[in-house]
Amino acid sequence: MEATDPATNIPLCRHAPDSIVFAQYPCRGSFGLPGVEVAKWRNILAVAALVAAVHPLGLWAQQPWAIELGVLGRYAIYDDDVEIENAFGFGGRAGVLLFESISLEGEAYYAEPELTDQPGFQGRAFVSHFLYQGRLLYTHWMNDDVGLLAGAGYAYDNYSRARNVGARGGGLGGLIGLRYKFNDLVSGRLEGTGYFVSEGENTHVAPRPSTFNLGLQAGLSVILGEREVERIVELPAPPPDTIIVTREAAAPPMPQGYPTQICLATGENVTVYLTARGDTLVGPNRVSVSTLGPAVAFAGEYAAGRSWFQGDEAIQLDDREHVQSGGDIGLDCSRIMQVGQFDGVPLFADVGSMSPYERLYLPVRPGVWQAYQTDLAAVRA
Repeated sequence: MEATDPATNIPLCRHAPDSIVFAQYPCRGSFGLPGVEVAKWRNILAVAALVAAVHPLGLWAQQPWAIELGVLGRYAIYDDDVEIENAFGFGGRAGVLLFESISLEGEAYYAEPELTDQPGFQGRAFVSHFLYQGRLLYTHWMNDDVGLLAGAGYAYDNYSRARNVGARGGGLGGLIGLRYKFNDLVSGRLEGTGYFVSEGENTHVAPRPSTFNLGLQAGLSVILGEREVERIVELPAPPPDTIIVTREAAAPPMPQGYPTQICLATGENVTVYLTARGDTLVGPNRVSVSTLGPAVAFAGEYAAGRSWFQGDEAIQLDDREHVQSGGDIGLDCSRIMQVGQFDGVPLFADVGSMSPYERLYLPVRPGVWQAYQTDLAAVRA
């Protein structure tokens, strides 16, 4: 029957560093230190949150029912309440892929951690520790070679050798880590683990305190029967190529005509073409003036249609009268110059002539001119 404190009725924990005479004191999970218990739960929640954070969707998957066999080295970080020192050890693992990214695996690890208080029971300096872990493991592949690992399961501490510390027990555990594929057969793993063991009163050797143990481990694994699952993504068919065929139509032949120059009321010569039928063709495409109709207008002011011209009236320039002389004529604009105007119609004289001008030229319509002279007026008088 286990001893209890008469005042508080709390079970007494036993400790005998160098004899079989047990010192007795209250046992409260963490040896009477409630603050340690709170800090321990904070560590557990922090690891659980980190495991939950690395749970995105995978980029690609492995083949179900592939087998993983591996070896590992582990550095165990024990809770202070276990009363053993951190230690290196080794172990192995085996697993099977259940779904595309989820596998079931088990691990076994062995170490010989030294006792915190030495010499221990019967003069021993260390104990034997077997750690067994089983978990579901999720792999998120970030690319073809590197994957994030997140796992959760159960861990069991199995201590052996004659001792008065290290009560056996187990509890929930988790894992986070990375996997690197060297090739389709061999991959490396680097991981951190943590597991919680609850307190127990009727445990072998001594009452078991609640503990939260950590571990860092690295290992190599061989994957048997793995192949990448080839996912086929159907893309929409590209639109058909559009080919634009252009063809330049042959320009119709230019109308035939005799080129000639006409002098405009602006004093400029322009080239037109005269056909055998008497049509006048203008512009770079030689368009008939008769087809253009009233829309065509040559530059300059002309006398055609004015009443004084149709009435054969005299015109005046510099207080001198000039009357019509002869019929319609054609001129070369390079041989005449503008010397004035009458009723808005420009008046021209021969290049080099001097005022007073005896002979003037009046534009009647484009290319057609009427000559005026003063001597005829004197004769008529």
